[in-house]
Amino acid sequence: MAPLPHRLIATALAAASALTAGACAPEPAARSAQRTTITFWTMPFWIGRPDNLKHLVEDFNASQNKVEVRLTVLDWQTGRETIKKAVQNGRGPDVWLANNGLELDLLTGARLAPLDTLGYTAEDLGRFRPLVKVNEYRGRLYGAPLYFDVNVLLYRKDILQKYGFDQPPRTWEELKSTAAAVTTRSAATGKKVSGWQFKGMDDHLNAINPTWESFLCQAGGSLTSPDFKTSTQSTEAGRTAMTYMKSFYTDKISPAGTSALGGFIEGDVAMFSFYQSVISDIAAGNEKTNGKWAVAPMPVGPRSGCSAVGGHSLVARAGLPDPGAAGAFMRWLSSPATSSQFMEFHGIFPYDTAKVPRETRVVVESFYNTDPSWAAIMTQFDRSTADLLLQDRYGFASRWEAQKTDVVAGVDGRTPVDQALRSIDDKVGRELNGG
Repeated sequence: MAPLPHRLIATALAAASALTAGACAPEPAARSAQRTTITFWTMPFWIGRPDNLKHLVEDFNASQNKVEVRLTVLDWQTGRETIKKAVQNGRGPDVWLANNGLELDLLTGARLAPLDTLGYTAEDLGRFRPLVKVNEYRGRLYGAPLYFDVNVLLYRKDILQKYGFDQPPRTWEELKSTAAAVTTRSAATGKKVSGWQFKGMDDHLNAINPTWESFLCQAGGSLTSPDFKTSTQSTEAGRTAMTYMKSFYTDKISPAGTSALGGFIEGDVAMFSFYQSVISDIAAGNEKTNGKWAVAPMPVGPRSGCSAVGGHSLVARAGLPDPGAAGAFMRWLSSPATSSQFMEFHGIFPYDTAKVPRETRVVVESFYNTDPSWAAIMTQFDRSTADLLLQDRYGFASRWEAQKTDVVAGVDGRTPVDQALRSIDDKVGRELNGG
């Protein structure tokens, strides 16, 4: 599964630039005094090519003479918290990168500007895919999606074929039986390969959140009650999901602590699931991975084949003296033409392709037609709903930390399943009830 040819990438970028750059502009020095300055803080979301963010901002600044964007790039480890604290203290940026779904305290505290106050028209908003609802609050949109993520199945074709499997698993039952066969048969040859690993049961602990929420969803579970007032993980669906995940460890199919991504690249893990944007990391394995892996939709659970939804959006601070300036930059960076470029790292295009200009549609379809991964990604995307992300807003901080502790402990057997689920509900419940 090779990355897109450089020629195609160059064509895509050239087409997008032609749509957004406009005519030659005067020298920036000659017009800086007439411009409104907008500060933009972001993490390096362009996977594999973080310098491209700087180039995009430079392109925007050169494309017009009314707005000057000043870029600050933060690291992923501390960037979200840095932005949150700065915004809370009234010293934050004008525009920043946010997770799709948006945090509840920013919405309830009226810290975000609705998109329709930033110059977005009904036509602009109508071009987004229906999943844009993840950024809706009380009937208005507050975040402009740059791209979406969904959890998909990543599998090593070479390993599965070696142990007798020509197709990836399609159900929970097939996933477990295939993983068990790979683990057992490989051990018999003297080089044990883990048939499956849950992303987050390794060195990237934060990943347990989308991993767990995907399997909980497939078991028919939810994070909260419909009114968002009660945490609802200690349920039959929660027990089904966690017991299934735990069985990979009690049955010695998956070794605790093995890195899902690292093991996959090295050939020590046959399958794992995570957001499709991890494809860029796998492709960077070069000769270790070239032609040896593929993508499939998530195996279907007892109730569905849904999975966690992620990705990133642009938001703007409420009360800006010139909201139109912030909106001009946001509409440019989140435009169909610019968003099509993020498909280079497999970010899911956030627009309905039937509602974008023909030139952009050609660029998008060239990605779909060149890389077979997209068929599986879009199949999984079509199974996705806004439900989990909308629920995740409520009690988010407590849930994010509780799941990292209690899901891992419940799955690896250190804590009984019922106790782990009750612990999550207790911790999240305190936040939901203002405690």
